[in-house]
Amino acid sequence: MKERFTITVDEKTAAWLDKISSDEKIFSSRSHAIEFCVTQLMKLGIEKIVLVRWSRDEVEPLFLSKPDIQTIDQLAKKLGVSREEGARILMYRGLESMKKDMPGSEKEKGDLEDKPQKVIFD
Repeated sequence: MKERFTITVDEKTAAWLDKISSDEKIFSSRSHAIEFCVTQLMKLGIEKIVLVRWSRDEVEPLFLSKPDIQTIDQLAKKLGVSREEGARILMYRGLESMKKDMPGSEKEKGDLEDKPQKVIFD
C-alpha cells in the first residue's frame, strides 16, 4: 500500500522532474521519479546521511553504510573520541592522503598546522 504525502521542491527541481517524467517518458509522474530515486538510495544500504558543510554556501550529503559507521566507531573507540570526531579524523586523513597522491599539489611545510581545516557535520 502506498502512502500519500506532500513535498515541496524549488522550481528548478520541479522543472527537471517534469522534463524527465513527461517530456522524456522516463517516469510516469513526479511521484514515480521521486519514489524511484529514493528506492535507489535505499538499495545502496545507507544507514545514515550526514550533511557536510564545506563552506557557508556549500553543503553536501555524505552517505554512510553500516560498514562505514562501524569503521568510524572502531576508530573513535580506539582514540577515545566521539563518533563525530572519529568521522572528522577519517575525513582529514583521507583528504591529506589524496593531497599527497595528486601531482603538483605538494603540501607546503607547516600548512596543516598553520591553517587547520574544519568540516561541520549537520
